[in-house]
Amino acid sequence: MSSRYNNQWIILWNEVLRRFSNTEFIDKACIVWLYNAMLLMCVMFSAPVYAKQPLTILSSDNAESRANNSFIFIPENKKILQGIKRDAGKKYLKPQVPFVVDLPVSVKDTALVQWHIITSKLDYGEINVLSDFHMEKVKSDGEVIWSSEILRNDTADRTRLVFKPQPLAHYPGIYKRGRGTDGKRRNKGGGTVAIDFRKFNPRISYYIEAVVTDLEKQALIQYTGKIAMDNKDMIRQEYINHYNINRYGRGENGNIPVPKRDEITKTPSVNIHLLGNSLSESSYGLMIDDGVASIAGLVVDLYEQTKNKYKKSKKKFFDLNKRELKIPDTKLWLSGGWRNPERNEWFSNALNGIHQRGGAIDLVANVPHSDKRSAIIYWFLWNALENQNYIKAFWQLEAHGRAMTTKEYTEDIEPVNGIPDAFDKADHIHINIKYD
Repeated sequence: MSSRYNNQWIILWNEVLRRFSNTEFIDKACIVWLYNAMLLMCVMFSAPVYAKQPLTILSSDNAESRANNSFIFIPENKKILQGIKRDAGKKYLKPQVPFVVDLPVSVKDTALVQWHIITSKLDYGEINVLSDFHMEKVKSDGEVIWSSEILRNDTADRTRLVFKPQPLAHYPGIYKRGRGTDGKRRNKGGGTVAIDFRKFNPRISYYIEAVVTDLEKQALIQYTGKIAMDNKDMIRQEYINHYNINRYGRGENGNIPVPKRDEITKTPSVNIHLLGNSLSESSYGLMIDDGVASIAGLVVDLYEQTKNKYKKSKKKFFDLNKRELKIPDTKLWLSGGWRNPERNEWFSNALNGIHQRGGAIDLVANVPHSDKRSAIIYWFLWNALENQNYIKAFWQLEAHGRAMTTKEYTEDIEPVNGIPDAFDKADHIHINIKYD
């Protein structure tokens, strides 16, 4: 017998002990209940189990989420904007509907029904059952299991289970890089408990099972279904968790809208002249592209043109010892693109940063760290951007997460090169589309 039916046996036996542990409960109703329970136990130990059949599930009022039995958590009485791209129509998210799970067939009056809800994650196991019949919580083998009473034909709507999951709390409550979830200082940022910042939220899922006991045929019929966040809704949940999150220190609280499902697409390939990472910093296999792929392609082509122009001009560059530096014949390296909110919280202090909107990239000189040639590469890229008028974007040199200051652009300890100090100190160049 499977562990699921062993669990049913345990549930029944515990209920027998509970009901008959006090003589006050021994009445006609209890005797009838005991008779039915013992009858069901006999069927369980002798009846064949029919093949699994699917349950009918309503998981969301979003058509695509519903088609995939997926969902998102939306906090009660909280207005959250949806539509993340520049040209997207902004609307407030509707409340998440309760999950409605139906048996796909009618049930005989003589049959008995029992529901189970199983999830393997203890940290998001709480649910709110809206059906009239009682649910009892049982833990077994690392699973959290909710099982209904054995439902007879006098139980209203026993073929329909309605429940709402409780949202996974987001920690910390204040957005600050370097502050861990336990309040202690760490090398990088915080993020939600149990979340791998390099990847994504936990895939919250619920396995639902209805066991119908046909007493006449002495058979168990098993109906099953699964409600689980798909990758698109996992991404959307990250934005919901971070919407209006408190900012540490100066600046606005989190105000980046939640993406619509159709704003989340597969990660496109990068320009052939660009090395490094994917346009997405997550492991979802998806991203939000609000112009970042187009900008990456335009910028890299522009850099290649400018590099070739400098090489043809025969201009020379020198270090402080007046040794000539060869113009690097190297491609740019993509270090960052779209960033999901959990990774952004761990990685950056830019609470409302455009990386999360799919509108920013970080480009790095593809030479060893502290190599003097990196200044030449950034210089080429900077001049390529400054001397064009068709890329509608903002760019800045950055080092260790901060933008170069005006003084660093005006100082130059290598005047023979004509390259300001900012380009020697920089470790990447940030480029993003312009938002109103």
